[in-house]
Amino acid sequence: MKLLFSGLVLVLLLCRLPSQGARSNDLQEPEAFKPKLGDLELSLVAEKHSYRPDDRISLEIKLTNNNAVKDIFIYGTLQFGVRASLMLFRRDAKVQEVAPRFIDSAWDLPPKRDEVSAFVKLLPYHFLGKTYRSTIQMEHMEKPGRYSIWVEYNCPLSTADVEVSPFWGKENGSIKSNVIEIEVRR
Repeated sequence: MKLLFSGLVLVLLLCRLPSQGARSNDLQEPEAFKPKLGDLELSLVAEKHSYRPDDRISLEIKLTNNNAVKDIFIYGTLQFGVRASLMLFRRDAKVQEVAPRFIDSAWDLPPKRDEVSAFVKLLPYHFLGKTYRSTIQMEHMEKPGRYSIWVEYNCPLSTADVEVSPFWGKENGSIKSNVIEIEVRR
């Protein structure tokens, strides 16, 4: 009797389990993660907020992965210039753009599609940073007054041009940093 009961339980269990074919139809491939605005944050910090016309200025730029779960790949070369990944913007107290005396124009040849060493994998809450050093005169902000400064990150590469994923490419748009205020005094 125990053997008959055990056999009946086994048959019922086997009937309740879905077949392998039915299981594969139920399981769908998860959609690939695509980074979105807010997953990366660009921050800007100045070492001080008051300068004289002949002072040097040092700015710290950080690109941080704010996604609590997912890693994000970024282009590892943080350079300033129109064709590079970073642009520095300056405005005076009248909200007029201040053109620098020297225009940053760094431009590297794009890496080969399979050159993974050109990319940085940012784990959650990790960052890639750079220090920008110049002078108040070179930035054309030697006139006494208040100035606003910010940076924008624009990846020069498309996600279609790289093999790493998920990648923040030019399709993802630009990321604007916080705006910092400095004062230039005599």
